Amino acid sequence: MYEVVFLGRGGQGAVTAAQLLAYAATLEGKKAQALPEFGAERRGAIVRAYLRFGETLLHSSVKEADYVVVLDGRILEQIDVRRYGKPGAVYIVNTKSKAEWYIGIDATAIALKYGLVVAGWPVVNLIMASAFAAVSRLVSLKSIIDAVPVFVPKKYIEPNVKAVEEAYRTVEELLKSQGQRPASIA
Repeated sequence: MYEVVFLGRGGQGAVTAAQLLAYAATLEGKKAQALPEFGAERRGAIVRAYLRFGETLLHSSVKEADYVVVLDGRILEQIDVRRYGKPGAVYIVNTKSKAEWYIGIDATAIALKYGLVVAGWPVVNLIMASAFAAVSRLVSLKSIIDAVPVFVPKKYIEPNVKAVEEAYRTVEELLKSQGQRPASIA
């Protein structure tokens, strides 16, 4: 079983990212589940969503994830996101910054490029889902693209598809330039 924690802000779509990836996995005949964690969140507050891939699916939050996906890099300044990962976990962060312990992608710039903005906020959730897929190889880019129409309004399908394609390619190129290969754990 592989477990993922999504950390985002209320309104960014962390839950939708997890749901889209679970749906995309089922398109490939894999078992996956997305679990939202709801509380007294409000727009801008830190929220969590969980995702599991595997034969044994549990209905509980993820305590130590294999992957931690951070939709807003500013969260790194507020909490220790490493507490959500198990030893050897892979961290994927929406940021312009670089660090040895995470894979950074400027998902905000990609969202702005394709006009993915709602109520003044860049919508990076599917971009980060695609970045996760490029790193983990647990879900294919094709399945993500096939899932997009299920999760976004019709007028946003094309820009979201272009954004997820760009994010996937960007992460693949980043890993290649760093002498890394995407994990082949699926």
